[in-house]
Amino acid sequence: MADTFQQRTPTCPHCGYAMDHDDMVDVADAVFEAAVNEQRLPVTCPACDASYWLRGGYSPHYTTAFSEEELS
Repeated sequence: MADTFQQRTPTCPHCGYAMDHDDMVDVADAVFEAAVNEQRLPVTCPACDASYWLRGGYSPHYTTAFSEEELS
């Protein structure tokens, strides 16, 4: 059984397939919005065609520097 808790991309609980960026765009932009807005969303696995639910979560991160030029 695949680990499906707080993964970087949605992972199918049926077959363990982890979506890549293209899969997430093909499913719907709502997948990205679900992460930012911490929402729940029904999706269909592009590998096994099984339906499941995902819950998005947003973990902010920050980078600091002495000047704006150093942030590149």
